[in-house]
Amino acid sequence: MNAWQSLTRRVAVATGPLRSVRSASAQTQVKVEDVEGRPFSEVPRPGKLQYMRSFMPGGEFSDASVYDYSMVMRQRYGDIFVQPGMFGRKDMVVTYSTSDIATVFRNEGAWPRREAFDSIVYFREHIRPDVYGYSLGLTSGQAEDWGKMRSAVNPIFMQPKGLRMYFEPVSNINNEFIERIKEIRDPRTLEVPANFFDELQRLIFESLNLVAFDRQMGIIRRNRDNPDALALFRTSRDIFRYSFKLDMQPSMWKLVSTPTYRKMMRTLNESLDVAQRFLAEAQQVLEERRQAGEQVSGRSMMERLLAIDPKLALIMGLDILFAGVDATATLLSAVLLTLALHPAKQQKLREELLKIMPTKESLLSEDTMKDMPYLRAVIKETLRYYPNGLGTMRTCPDNVTLSGYNVPKGTPVLLAANAMMKDPAYYPQPEEFLPERWLRDPQSGKKQQVSPPFTFLPFGFGPRQCIGKRVVDLEVETSVAKLIRNFQVEFLHDASKPYKTLFVMEPAIDFRFKFTDLPE
Repeated sequence: MNAWQSLTRRVAVATGPLRSVRSASAQTQVKVEDVEGRPFSEVPRPGKLQYMRSFMPGGEFSDASVYDYSMVMRQRYGDIFVQPGMFGRKDMVVTYSTSDIATVFRNEGAWPRREAFDSIVYFREHIRPDVYGYSLGLTSGQAEDWGKMRSAVNPIFMQPKGLRMYFEPVSNINNEFIERIKEIRDPRTLEVPANFFDELQRLIFESLNLVAFDRQMGIIRRNRDNPDALALFRTSRDIFRYSFKLDMQPSMWKLVSTPTYRKMMRTLNESLDVAQRFLAEAQQVLEERRQAGEQVSGRSMMERLLAIDPKLALIMGLDILFAGVDATATLLSAVLLTLALHPAKQQKLREELLKIMPTKESLLSEDTMKDMPYLRAVIKETLRYYPNGLGTMRTCPDNVTLSGYNVPKGTPVLLAANAMMKDPAYYPQPEEFLPERWLRDPQSGKKQQVSPPFTFLPFGFGPRQCIGKRVVDLEVETSVAKLIRNFQVEFLHDASKPYKTLFVMEPAIDFRFKFTDLPE
């Protein structure tokens, strides 16, 4: 019996408790359904033809982001509406109600179902079942397939001790990035080039690839033109853009082979081929070390995944890059932007860092990172100030009543929790950047901001919350600490609308930050 079969047996043994959770959910569901609701057909919505025309060239939403589109729809139809499904897609409910969000989470069952990108699911099920017949992965899997995989990787990704070995190498990667900034900034203005976001993505890719495949690629400075690294770097960015066109906007790819669909399939194949080479090379290095009599610690995330099953390591490695590079680079850019636009907050953070990092080259560790409350408050406030996307998706396993409407089993629901982060009803002075709101009052010891339930969910909620949160925290906290300890960061250009939201937030401007060296 291999490790994966053993895990399957453990999940099967655990179905008693899982049934208990589901039973409790079902009891709650009875109470929800006892409330007489209006029929689903009465939920406000645009007509299908009207909706389709709005996305065509010249239509109302042809160039709109998901966020702008949803704000218009909310004003037009209210806090709950239906986004019509077309070309084989189901109708999707969008809700901005915290009580609806609570209802969906209470009734999501033991194995929450979240609508995946259908184009990626199709690729994994029909184009490359040789790899994904084993599991569709956490981003695409559902039900028991998802449950088995999540149970396998939770101990690896969700425990703090799993990250200990990465503190020093991630610090060194950021030291290299600092040297890159010094190379590319204008010697007169000290501003970085317009394509600086590409540099941020390279930084994040280098760090996440270390976790995913146990190797640094040198894509920041030393080996910027590494063809395999560039292929995986490029495809990890392109997949999100193609998914948005295929799976969020109206598309006929399920009926005919569209150009974007063909690009997507080529991109997914290319990324898989490169990742397989990376993993094979990593396995070869580990085997050579064992044969040489070297003690292999097995501490890295990739080694621990390999010990369960090599295909699990491959699938998780790709999903880390696919889900992490763009989103984490965007978050890092947002933190730098908020600090550049609020120099007093930047100085307050720097004063905290100077106590922990006596020199610019100081490496961060698990112990030193514990003593940075203001750093974490800055990052948390940035997540609120620049919400990344609208929220999270769930598919209701049973009939539910949302905002007084009966929503049938199997309906996808977009829980627009991120929109609450800028709502003055929940967050006083929502347009002000106030990291202090997340700190405890020095006199009373009480938190100054207590988030109302289901209004601050940047990493999701419940069993399907983002499994990479700790990895993202490590990378962003390290990068911000190193950059603010080394530079005074300024932004001297228009930043009134710095981001647009497709499926997730992405830059709408060039980030030509000014980096001025600080004294030692």
